[in-house]
Amino acid sequence: YFLQIDFDIILFHYCFIATRCGGNQCYENALEQVLPLRNSKAIKAVMPQDEHMGSDIITDFINKMNLDIVFSVSPESEWPILYKGIDFKIVKFHKILTGYLDDKAVKMLDKLVATTTKNIDIGYRARNLPQWLGRHGYMKTLVADVFNSRLNKYNLHTDISTNPKDTFFGNSWYQFMVRCKYMIGVEGGSTVHDPSGSISRNGTEYLKKYPNCSFEEIEESCFPNLDGKLQYIAISPRHLEACASKTCQLLIKSTYNNILKPGIHYIEIKQDLSNIDEVIETVKNDTLRQQIVENAYRDVVLSGEWSYKKAVNQMIENCLLEAKDPYFNRQTSSHAFLLKHNHFQDWLSWKKGYYWNHIHRYIPNKWSFLIPIINLLKWLGVKNTFKKIYDSIKH
Repeated sequence: YFLQIDFDIILFHYCFIATRCGGNQCYENALEQVLPLRNSKAIKAVMPQDEHMGSDIITDFINKMNLDIVFSVSPESEWPILYKGIDFKIVKFHKILTGYLDDKAVKMLDKLVATTTKNIDIGYRARNLPQWLGRHGYMKTLVADVFNSRLNKYNLHTDISTNPKDTFFGNSWYQFMVRCKYMIGVEGGSTVHDPSGSISRNGTEYLKKYPNCSFEEIEESCFPNLDGKLQYIAISPRHLEACASKTCQLLIKSTYNNILKPGIHYIEIKQDLSNIDEVIETVKNDTLRQQIVENAYRDVVLSGEWSYKKAVNQMIENCLLEAKDPYFNRQTSSHAFLLKHNHFQDWLSWKKGYYWNHIHRYIPNKWSFLIPIINLLKWLGVKNTFKKIYDSIKH
């Protein structure tokens, strides 16, 4: 199917290249499935994330698949470190974000803001990141601990946690954000380069042996003198979402991709956390919040510069700049049936999975053995029907 269509662009999503996190065999299995596409005349691109880990495999994929473009979330200064085996004269790199604002989510947040009382003074959620991401990753935990230790003397309603049990899922995250007047934040990323994934593996084993070890102990054992040699740091979608929820951000000093400016879009926390008491006093006075959230909403949300729609259009434009055979000269009308067929099959498989997962909950356990049989019969029926239609048109 894929080899019969004269694609203009083939984009490998970060979920595909993330197979490297499942080990070499998982990656090799994924690579084997797409190798036939390496000789396609389409512009081929990949959008990896977490490039600090397993960058050797990403480089291998770029070279083996003859990719033309890498959409990287890394700062440009770190590309030579992460991609030593890439010829930058052949492969073009473009900067993108880890995530953008979704139009539907923005509309939902607008409605929530209009109907929700902001009754939490300071909110925060983050997971305890593994130590082998370096001190930058460790800051997500440290800033929560320091704030919680200092807030006892202030009469503020706070909800700050790094406990996995307090995680918000789905729309409950948005509902939490709009209730917060202020939200603590740290840029995403890592300051330790783990090109082969060995640091992560060694760190995991070390924690199993010494679960109560300190950051310094695991650093000495697993990545001595490596922290800080990479600055893989980028703004997170939550920072953009906070702008949409009109929540004033208290952010650790950083660049935030030059999108957010201190004093204009957020209140700055020094990297050594020495001004936390001063920041809390600012929160208590609550005189700067309204102006800051209005600035952030205007510059980040209303501008439309950081929406998925704008990002996708920009990525397509970057790809077409590399095209030697522009899409408007291509003969693709003969592939219309294949495309429609594939789109319908995709839609059907998603719908079938969604509804089937709901339906099987109500099937008594004693009849549960029928589920895979019925599912298989339905799938075969659909597959054979479309195969007959395709064969008849083809011949």
